[in-house]
Amino acid sequence: MRPLFKRCLCFLLLFLWILPTVVSCADASDVNAEFRDLSWAVGVDAPEAEDFVVFMEEGANVEFAKEYDFDGEGQYLITLVYTSPDGKKTRHEVALSIIRDKEPPVIVGAEDLVSYLGEGIAYRTGVTVTDNCGGELTLDVDSSAVNSKQAGIYPVIYVATDASGNQSSVTVNLQIYEERITKEMLFDALEPIVRAQIPTAGSLEMQARAIYNYVNLHIHYTAYSDKSDWIRAAYDGLRKGEGDCFTYFSLSKAFFEYLGIENMDIQRTPGLVQERHYWNFVNIGTTENPAWYHFDACRLLGAQHVGCLLTDVQVDAYTKMRVDDAGETNYFYAYDRSKYPESATEIKTPTPSFEPYY
Repeated sequence: MRPLFKRCLCFLLLFLWILPTVVSCADASDVNAEFRDLSWAVGVDAPEAEDFVVFMEEGANVEFAKEYDFDGEGQYLITLVYTSPDGKKTRHEVALSIIRDKEPPVIVGAEDLVSYLGEGIAYRTGVTVTDNCGGELTLDVDSSAVNSKQAGIYPVIYVATDASGNQSSVTVNLQIYEERITKEMLFDALEPIVRAQIPTAGSLEMQARAIYNYVNLHIHYTAYSDKSDWIRAAYDGLRKGEGDCFTYFSLSKAFFEYLGIENMDIQRTPGLVQERHYWNFVNIGTTENPAWYHFDACRLLGAQHVGCLLTDVQVDAYTKMRVDDAGETNYFYAYDRSKYPESATEIKTPTPSFEPYY
């Protein structure tokens, strides 16, 4: 065989050998699918190729490039062959970690529930389960303590189990009411209070201070309230005279809404600490020249009667001043500030005890 012919044949064979890889890599960027790495528990049925797919086109198919043995713990590099609806094949590499799973699943979205006599109860709406490993997850709901024909508060238990048998549980309260509370019912209850105690002919600042005084002094603090509906919470606060920070927030909001005072809802950033906190943001200026202030009628620990019309500087100072039993700080008035305007800078309510933390 002539040297030139042999050389050309070698180049041709090399080109044919690398061509599928080149084509596969070029096509992979155009694939309408997404793949993921997985962690899997040892001793659980091995994952299927589809388990590595986040999404793919309807009519597409994915399979392993070869047979894999996933019997033991370890790290595996997996090659998937993806076939698009038009028959084009591409190869994708994913990683598989097989571990001994001792971590329980996490129940997300299980919160206190509200229902009314004669209505169905959607226990699973918004509740999901996540786990550190793939495999089957189950969520059981124990509502055996619930009497759906009688108003009251009942415990509901969620139990999640992962493929390795690890379990976690969350208990919430189901509040069953006899009737729904409408905004009209709430406003009817507010009307005599506004006539008697709120100076509607005065400035917005005067009205806000009167609202603060009423809510702060008439609501006795308790550790629980239904947080599913601010209208219900405000109505219950008026009727029972007690509640937690959500009650103070809701009743304050009810007065603002009744009087047409512009306001916004603020909640402490979820997840920072276990306890939640709610307060109001109120505009005592005009639409053209707003003057936004924090308004927290809740009875603040170590700072009584000072939560009315505070600036950003003041709530930041209280956050620095307020520490928990473990000495942790910097969370009390933590919230997503990108969703709100900055407060006005003029201090309306002096807070001498905060000043060292300005």
